[in-house]
Amino acid sequence: MRRDVSVLGSEEPAPLAGEGVGRIEPAEPGRTPYEDLGGRLAGVLQAAEEAAQQIRADAEVEASTIRASADEYAADVRQAVDAYGNQQRREAEADAARTVEAGLAEARAIREAAQAMARRLEDEARAHADGLRSETRGLEERRARAVEDLRDIAATLEDLLGGDRPAAAPEPITSARSLRRRR
Repeated sequence: MRRDVSVLGSEEPAPLAGEGVGRIEPAEPGRTPYEDLGGRLAGVLQAAEEAAQQIRADAEVEASTIRASADEYAADVRQAVDAYGNQQRREAEADAARTVEAGLAEARAIREAAQAMARRLEDEARAHADGLRSETRGLEERRARAVEDLRDIAATLEDLLGGDRPAAAPEPITSARSLRRRR
């Protein structure tokens, strides 16, 4: 048996085909058997209209509930996505800060190593220059002694070879090569 929903929302058994509708009872004398058919049909159509309105109202309520639930779900999803995005942004910023700090530390270490190497090279160059100056002074002193020794030898040779010559100004001896060329 089929059930219909009445206007008041209570379920009443609806007649199935052939059940309660079957035979039309003979009309009272003077009336045709189909006169009541219009009233019955109007009642059925009225009940159907009322049922349709109730179904429509129920559907609107259910649609509104579904819409509200979907809006709430969408808001929850948006909030979760925003929270996830904020967390990812914070993590990315923290990673970037760590990377920058590591880069700065590495640059600082490289700069300090370069400065230490530059100081070491400066110290080595200064020591080398000091060594060259010291060696140059030693060589100049040895040259000056050699020139002095050569003058002494020339004076001694002149005394030995003949003091009869007129005293002329001695030639300056500038190098050992010029002395060899005179021989």
